[in-house]
Amino acid sequence: MRPLAAALALAAAVCAPGLARAQALAVVGLDGATRTLAGAQFADLPRDKVPVKLKDRTVVYEGVRLAAVLRLAGAPVGARIHGDPLKAYLVIKGADGFFAVASLAEIDPDFHEGAAILADRRDGQPLPAKEAPWRLVIAGDRKPWRSVYAVTVIELRSAN
Repeated sequence: MRPLAAALALAAAVCAPGLARAQALAVVGLDGATRTLAGAQFADLPRDKVPVKLKDRTVVYEGVRLAAVLRLAGAPVGARIHGDPLKAYLVIKGADGFFAVASLAEIDPDFHEGAAILADRRDGQPLPAKEAPWRLVIAGDRKPWRSVYAVTVIELRSAN
């Protein structure tokens, strides 16, 4: 039985080499430095829920606040968003190459009323595999077209 278990584990590792990497999130700061965050680092971050209206129903996404993730990575958030950081924007990229753009101020609760989250749950359940491990969800968007699935990289850039 042990050889079978070892063979299955090896097959899973070979067939899904990106699985472990998918659990890490790379955040590229305004200074160009990349910080890699793992899912365990998100455990104590503030969470929020954002309802999203789809064609025939509303689903509720739940996850960590994007501003808290950026703070963890050393990005200017909250009171630190003044002057040059107000020119900053995010490029949020998914594993499939899709990306969306949001201003740094737009995702910060000190500046913008609606929540911007990296969701890990939908309607109280873990995200479907297609969307996991995190999905970008921004409250107030009338269409969910900026909802990047399988977020892997967030780049901060300046409009200077």
